[in-house]
Amino acid sequence: MPGAHPVGYRGAVLTPTSSGGLVYHDDAVLIVSPEGTISGLAPLAEARGACPLIHDLSGSLLVPGFVDAHLHFPQSRVIGSASGPLLTWLERVVFPEEARFRDEPYARTVAAEFTEACAARGTTTVGAYSSSSPRATEVLFEALHESGLRAVAGLVLMDQACPEPIRLPAAEALAACRELALRWHGADGGRLQVAVIPRFAISCSRGLMEGAAALAAEHGLTIMTHVSENPREEAETLHVHPWAHDYLDVYEQVGLVGEHTLLAHAIHLAPAAWDRLAARGAKIAHCPDSNFFLGSGAMRLAEARARGVTVGLGTDVAAGRSFDVRRTIAHAYDASLLTESGATPAELFLLATLGAARALGLPDHAGYLEPSKDADFAVLARPVHAAGEEGALRVATFAADLAPVTRTYVRGRLVWSRR
Repeated sequence: MPGAHPVGYRGAVLTPTSSGGLVYHDDAVLIVSPEGTISGLAPLAEARGACPLIHDLSGSLLVPGFVDAHLHFPQSRVIGSASGPLLTWLERVVFPEEARFRDEPYARTVAAEFTEACAARGTTTVGAYSSSSPRATEVLFEALHESGLRAVAGLVLMDQACPEPIRLPAAEALAACRELALRWHGADGGRLQVAVIPRFAISCSRGLMEGAAALAAEHGLTIMTHVSENPREEAETLHVHPWAHDYLDVYEQVGLVGEHTLLAHAIHLAPAAWDRLAARGAKIAHCPDSNFFLGSGAMRLAEARARGVTVGLGTDVAAGRSFDVRRTIAHAYDASLLTESGATPAELFLLATLGAARALGLPDHAGYLEPSKDADFAVLARPVHAAGEEGALRVATFAADLAPVTRTYVRGRLVWSRR
């Protein structure tokens, strides 16, 4: 938490607004209250009267902290290893790596690497999948608590169709998830939240999914899982669950689809499935980098936009090749071109900030810089040739190499800075 008085941060500011637009200030002061919320944006002359201390970051660009709607903590060390279709990659690379997280020292080391990697890219909020190890998930929450990052995270539930070292029987998994919720959900004034995470339908029995839905409803938890990422995955899903009409129907029939559901990928959903998803108020984590790297396809952002479905961007580490959400923005632009979805840089910047915060159920806290919201923001080293609002939007979306992150704040607390 900041000091006893308001603190100002002077620089250019680019932020989405709650109405879906963008606001740009070429030279302003972001005023942060002692409680770590935003008091306002003001010209320098006005801010001097309100802030005893102003950090002069002139030449920098202040943006809302990036929100990564979907990534996998136990895949941090296998970035770049995606070399084949989804199910093959899971079997050869991901599942063996995730089995290593039964070793607590290993999990603790990677958790520290994970939180630093996120903060160093200006990411202030994550929607993070753990492994199926309850202890490793506890370690992840401990690291998130220490790091200062905001997170919606949880134990990955899988009780079938997976190697024995990472299988956790339904009763044991649900009990562990409940214990995590009792300990961590709402910790530090809501900065940390627990999600219920059935990995995907193939690896979950019907009983486990029904229990997960009941647990989420009982404790008011976000539900996160995958849907319609790969054609072979879809076929295997219906082989495992022949009582369902399509992939989404598996989740619908067990009670996992609703306003607090965040589904990753949604590449191959039929129009009728999109309609049902929209009617139930479910959200989508759009992960274009991993979709390209695994050869899964490209989600049609236009399908979501046409139905008013909330979408946030996710790096999907480690099928995604970088923790940097700005690189995901670039891939989302490419996917938009391929699918003729017509996404603009401004729209994609919103999906990487406020859109992703909404997808995670956090729009009251993160994703934009407006009074009363938490002071979660990143400071970018803005090159002199990227002037004005157009230049600011360019470096905040597509120019990560030209405008590296220099500082990252959550609730006004410095959680990372360049050395």
